Formats: sequence, structure tokens, C-alpha cells
Amino acid sequence: MSAAKSSKSAELAAISIGVLAIVASAYFIFATDANTYRLTNMVIALAFVVFVVYNFINVRNLRGEVDELSQNNDRLSGELATTQQSLTEAKADVEVIKGDLVQAQSELQKREDEIKKLKG
Repeated sequence: MSAAKSSKSAELAAISIGVLAIVASAYFIFATDANTYRLTNMVIALAFVVFVVYNFINVRNLRGEVDELSQNNDRLSGELATTQQSLTEAKADVEVIKGDLVQAQSELQKREDEIKKLKG
């Protein structure tokens, strides 16, 4: 899952830049005497661009993971159908074998009865 690792690093970078933007904006607004609203707006705009890029990357990674999981789900569904068909065939075979066993036991009982009649 390299996507998870790159997503974590991108998330950490986006959070760091967001925190820096908030700190810088607060500094420019409250700690300076000059009108630095233009610089503050630029910092906030840069942070917003980073946020949009991070979300784009994150959505692309998530779509890739969803596609991969969908393919895995389709493959597993096919395997399940095959397994269920094999199970149905095995159950039918067991029923046939049970019938053969009952018939063989009945035949054995008849033969044992014939042997008793011949002996007695």
C-alpha cells in the first residue's frame, strides 16, 4: 500500500503548510503595524491551492483503491460462484452415494436372509 504512505506524507505536508499559513496570516494581521492584507491574502490563497492539490491527489488515490477493491470483489464473487457450484455438485454426489449405500445394504440384507434360509 504505497498509496497509503504517499497519502500520509501528502497529508502531513498539507497540514504543515496550512498551519504555517494560519500562523503567518495571524502574524501579518495582528503583529505588524503596516497594512499587510495583500500579503495575508496571498498566504491564504497559497494554502488554499495546496489544500485543493492535496484533495485532488487524495481523491485520485482513493479512486484507484476503489477500482482495485472492485476488481478484487468481482474476482472473489466469481470464485464464490464456482465454489457454490462445486458444493452443489458434491451434495448431489453425496445423495447418489447415500442411495447406492441404502440399496447395497438392502441387497446385503436380502443375501443374508437367503443364506440363513439355505442354512436352516
